[in-house]
Amino acid sequence: MAVLRLDLGAGARPTPGFKAVDITGEPDFLVDLFQYPWPFKDRSVSEVVSNHLIEHIPHYRPEYAGVDGFWMFFNELHRIMRKGGKVTLTCPYAKADRGFWDPSHTRYIHEVNFYYLSPEWLEAQGLSHYPITANFEVVTIDGMGVPEEIMNRNAEMQAQARSFYWNAVTDLSIQLKAVK
Repeated sequence: MAVLRLDLGAGARPTPGFKAVDITGEPDFLVDLFQYPWPFKDRSVSEVVSNHLIEHIPHYRPEYAGVDGFWMFFNELHRIMRKGGKVTLTCPYAKADRGFWDPSHTRYIHEVNFYYLSPEWLEAQGLSHYPITANFEVVTIDGMGVPEEIMNRNAEMQAQARSFYWNAVTDLSIQLKAVK
């Protein structure tokens, strides 16, 4: 079985070494990533990158049968990932103006959102009734676009700024690992 490396929502600038997947242009795979299932085999993908796509996941489409699009997207992503597969996502941070600029953004992403992709975490929170079949381990979550006046402060001040100040971080970079 061929193993794929996919750039989901690649747009006009796909990541080198990855196959472009998008709904427009001339990607390697012309796919509506908010329509399921995707045309990739189970466990056929070793690595995914996706830049500025997940904030566009619709909450609802009639065919989602009452399940939020976040669950639909990540359940499908997990289906195509190989065991231990790496997922790297970049998105605007929920506490940054950048997340609100584009009128096509449908959700605001906080670092805690990614812990909802772990059945163990959901169970510990009493949320195991959520419709998620995916299982991802959070490897790293990093803030990007930190203003110089915060970057030059000590680590404690940087952490406080990220928690309590608006625009202390513009984007998040998230790395997940598929658990199977």
